[in-house]
Amino acid sequence: MSNVDVLEQLQLVLRPDMSDRQIVCVEETDTAKADMILSFYMWYVFTKTDLPVCMVGLRDTYSHYQNIGLKFHYNLLSMSNQKRFSFFESVMSIDGLVSCARELLEKYPTGSVYMVVDDASSLLLLGERLEDIVGFLIFVKQQPRLCLVLGCWKHKADESAKRLAAVVSHLADIRVALAPLVTGFSNTATGTMRITSHGSLNHINDVSYLYKLADNGLKLTLNSGNVR
Repeated sequence: MSNVDVLEQLQLVLRPDMSDRQIVCVEETDTAKADMILSFYMWYVFTKTDLPVCMVGLRDTYSHYQNIGLKFHYNLLSMSNQKRFSFFESVMSIDGLVSCARELLEKYPTGSVYMVVDDASSLLLLGERLEDIVGFLIFVKQQPRLCLVLGCWKHKADESAKRLAAVVSHLADIRVALAPLVTGFSNTATGTMRITSHGSLNHINDVSYLYKLADNGLKLTLNSGNVR
């Protein structure tokens, strides 16, 4: 299965075209990496819509995401030349995130815009308070045209990161939680992908998949079987 086929499959699972999915939380546990899911959302925007994307790279670099994009059949440099993509590495605070969001909305005064942040947990290391990160998420919810895809990391030994992941997951419309296999290494699977969407307080969809990620080809395959 090609990368594009896998992305089409992910689109059916994650449904980014639904209007009630304004905030997406991509949660990493331990060694799992969210970059493939963040890149999926950029693939969706660039290939299925004509909307712009602003990415804030608090952890990984532009070249890292450019390499993934080429494997996913889109080119960030080309998107930049078309005025559809911008990348910021020097944003180190909540105030900086808010400024990026405001500038994005002002630059594109009509239609939806996407903001991708990799990742919110880095803000804790930079001295930002959990309460201020929550304030940013509330600010996003007040901007109906702004769609936020936010990565966050958690580890059982890091209480602050666990609290942040819990809060972001609660405020998000959909959570994509990646985790390594509990049993360790496997030739057929890299880890689990648990997708939780909140239609309402009484309507929560929760489904899990196994996925396989190959570093050399960045190929992702979803197991159709439920592993809950």
